[in-house]
Amino acid sequence: MKQLYYVIRTLLRGRGSNIIKVISLGLGLTMSILLFSRVAFEQSYDTCYKNYDDLYQIYSIFSAEGEQFEPQKQNCGPVAGAILENFPKEVESATSIAYFVSSPLYNGSVRIDARKILADSLFFKTMGIEVLSGNPEKDLMQNDVIFLSDDLAQKIYGGENPIGKVISYNKELQLTVKGTYVDLPENATMRPEAVISMPTAWSRGWGNYSWRGGDSYYEYIRFRPGADKEIVNARLDAMIQKYRPEEDKKAYGYTAFVKPIRDVYRDEDQVKRMDSIMSILALAILFIASLNYVLISISSLTYRAKAVGVHKCSGASGGTVFSMFLLETGIIIALALVLMGLILLNFQEFIEDTTAAKLSVLFAPDRIWVPLVVVLVLFIVGGILPGRLFARIPVSQVFRRYTEGKK
Repeated sequence: MKQLYYVIRTLLRGRGSNIIKVISLGLGLTMSILLFSRVAFEQSYDTCYKNYDDLYQIYSIFSAEGEQFEPQKQNCGPVAGAILENFPKEVESATSIAYFVSSPLYNGSVRIDARKILADSLFFKTMGIEVLSGNPEKDLMQNDVIFLSDDLAQKIYGGENPIGKVISYNKELQLTVKGTYVDLPENATMRPEAVISMPTAWSRGWGNYSWRGGDSYYEYIRFRPGADKEIVNARLDAMIQKYRPEEDKKAYGYTAFVKPIRDVYRDEDQVKRMDSIMSILALAILFIASLNYVLISISSLTYRAKAVGVHKCSGASGGTVFSMFLLETGIIIALALVLMGLILLNFQEFIEDTTAAKLSVLFAPDRIWVPLVVVLVLFIVGGILPGRLFARIPVSQVFRRYTEGKK
């Protein structure tokens, strides 16, 4: 208790420099934590799906006239189903989805703008998305069926049960709501608010669902737990050639491979480049803020040396002095965190626009380790380095005369 009393007295005595410390650390912590949290958010993409390590996305590679094009996420429609059929020991389920349903939904005369996709009956099983009501493996095999996310269902129908309700697509098609599912978080590359059955498109001739072009489908497969995933990539080209028409083989080349969905977003060049920039900037800011604190602390050595000597004359050990300085650093960091909280609260809208993510998402429980690690690093650097220096001050310092110099 006496240590806390002496620490508070020391802080009050040097309140001018301590205010500078709090402001410096508060700004440094705010920026570095926001940047590190954004990087962690980017790296957490597509981890919201159940057993996401078994979920893979299909990529297609086309070639023509001896030139091979870059891998693309759009595939010929039947690829996923063919993989499921040809690799039953390795693949548990597969799905194809399409995005060419951009027109709005209508509940009566009320327009509803929502993200929509077309999907087959194995969509929810393959992706590992929790279904709250309905039987998608049966219902999505029918024409004019739609599943709604829980939030969208609440938005349209309030507390009413949406099952059996009819909703219009572009005031042209009448879609029956057959089920609801859990909303996907912001760190998912695919976040549909409504899923329309694929037969709805097939029955009207929308799109080209065949091996002859029509590369408009995003496709995914789910491996069985413990399956050898390399087998599929090794044999996939031979499987595709088995299905392709001979005349198409002469015109252009086509093959495919599968990639873990966990790596799809974070392996994009733009994402890797931005994550590198933000990480370097966050480290630099944290390093500057930490050394700022250390240097301000060391600059007070001349007038605090005698106080340390007095403590040691009174029986305090080097460990006691060290713990007092750590306690002082902890209080300063706590005040800096309060300042950080005020900054986030007062500039929330600006920060969310700048980071392109809500603060509630950046500081979600599964990413709370990011600010904790940043604070811990700051505490270690800012507390231990000058703390050891002050703890080593000898008792004889009380009896020495010295003058303060800029060096």
